Amino acid sequence: MGSDSDLPVVGKAIDKLGDFGVPVEVEHAFVSDTEVTCYRLDGSAYRTPGEVSVEGDWSNAAFWLCAGAMGTEPITVTGLSLSSAQGDRTVMAALSRFGARMRRGTGSATAQPDHLNAFTLSAQDVPDLVPILAAAASVAHGRTIIQDCRRLRLKESDRLATTAGELTALGAQVRVADDDLLIRGVEALSGGAVEAHNDHRIVMAMAVLLTQTGGVIQDAQVVRKSMPDFFARLEALGITVEHTFTDT
Repeated sequence: MGSDSDLPVVGKAIDKLGDFGVPVEVEHAFVSDTEVTCYRLDGSAYRTPGEVSVEGDWSNAAFWLCAGAMGTEPITVTGLSLSSAQGDRTVMAALSRFGARMRRGTGSATAQPDHLNAFTLSAQDVPDLVPILAAAASVAHGRTIIQDCRRLRLKESDRLATTAGELTALGAQVRVADDDLLIRGVEALSGGAVEAHNDHRIVMAMAVLLTQTGGVIQDAQVVRKSMPDFFARLEALGITVEHTFTDT
């Protein structure tokens, strides 16, 4: 069963099941007076398509695109589906609203640096984007409001608190108001030491900022959860961010 908010992702899943020869019947029903969508699968027709193409991860692409928007040179991420059902594809629209110049290609997205300006957005459906969008907001002109951040409290860290705390440690002007982040951009951050809080997205978001300010990320090994070669990729772009790994 699923809700209407699940439909784009479910539609993609149905398409992929079709690639494997698995038919899916979609039915609508009422459960306790609530309309739901039911999916019936017949796995007996399963067959391998031989080769499957898996689209790239927009959650991880967001860090590179924001780095491009905040930096001095454009950055292109390839292997992406511009029609993806992934919610974090919203990063393209968010950066456009910040004022970054975004370019779409065949299976790729490019962010080109420009003067960034604040705006207001809801994080209800894209909580994983908050750390890096907050980082971009910290150097944008004006006050950015990121609303509906309650889900961030249930991540690897309390990301509402850790995002605000680490940005503040780097010289940003950030305040938590209920479930919202209020960020007033500054002309220049001070840099400094950043704590990982055992949270890979905090590490990557702060690393993008440290490319501009300098500083060090402590206990950065947690980045291996989603992108083990993150710092190597930065170095491939000619960017070095000081970091420490504490392996146990």
